[in-house]
Amino acid sequence: MLIPRIFLTVIPLSGFLMLPSVGNDTAFGGTAASPYPVHTKEVRMVSEHITIRSEASSSSWLYVCDFVFENMSNDPVTIMMGMPFFTMGDEENGEFNAVLPTDEQAIAVGKPLVWKFTAAVDGKAVRVTEGKPTVNPDLLGSDYKVAYTWPMHFPGGATRKVRNTYKLAYTSSAGDNFLDYILKTGGLWHDGKIGRSQLTVILDDERYILPVSDKPLDATMAGTIAPSGYQVSSKGEQVVIEWDLKNFAPTHDLQVVLRDRELFIMDEVERKSPAEMTRSELRKLRNFPYAAHGYVFKDQSLRDYYATLWYPMENPDFKEGDLSEHSKELISTVKRLEVNR
Repeated sequence: MLIPRIFLTVIPLSGFLMLPSVGNDTAFGGTAASPYPVHTKEVRMVSEHITIRSEASSSSWLYVCDFVFENMSNDPVTIMMGMPFFTMGDEENGEFNAVLPTDEQAIAVGKPLVWKFTAAVDGKAVRVTEGKPTVNPDLLGSDYKVAYTWPMHFPGGATRKVRNTYKLAYTSSAGDNFLDYILKTGGLWHDGKIGRSQLTVILDDERYILPVSDKPLDATMAGTIAPSGYQVSSKGEQVVIEWDLKNFAPTHDLQVVLRDRELFIMDEVERKSPAEMTRSELRKLRNFPYAAHGYVFKDQSLRDYYATLWYPMENPDFKEGDLSEHSKELISTVKRLEVNR
């Protein structure tokens, strides 16, 4: 039922992320996602355009999130919108303690685990307030400790635009780099559907590989890309993953799992002993480190072969000196084996 001059205290939260197993070798950089309302049927998410880009220089992800919301009623609606984040834990008390982007200052215990957060409404920056978000009892895992919020007023039938930008550190464990963005909570606006969801992930950190995987979806598996409906393209020095989803009722969150390049090379060696390989297989293994570093071969058959294993990211500035000592040793060993074949 619509009430004239209704005032809703609505705290859009970002949902929850099942954290990677927290161990000594785990680093968690934080997570955030589409804002969602605790209760309102009046406001619809017309569209979201999310761009997430890796920043190798700081080991972090840069987020630009553009949303369009529409008041579906004829009456004014005022809401409190916001985004929640994890907080920095107290390592001395056994709480989870996150890594930092390499170019950012440390965060105090209990403060939001995010850097350079901004909010703008209809192109104008708005002041955000740090506070404790309201827990949605119907959404498991929505008990975030802190949120940035800002008020928004919608005249009857009005459309308003929101932009959020922020920076999160890489989340890594055992050589895998996990990118997560919560989508399911975007379905809690109005009728549960996002009019149009455009998602773009840009990978240009050459230290990581995106394997081509046809295995069952598993959020812990390198090569995982979710949700379905994506397209992957190699564009020179970048790998770009794109989704363009219409009337999207999100049931899966965005997940991408990358593999550390040096460990990816080691994985290939462990799949089959070089001593058991044919001459053709040895040639592919010898050139494997070069391909993983973005070297572009003149031999089309080699390019085609490696493209079946991972999405190529070209490196026009590649030099022999870029190879690790382990890769150089591997190449030398394979060359000796090739002589005897």
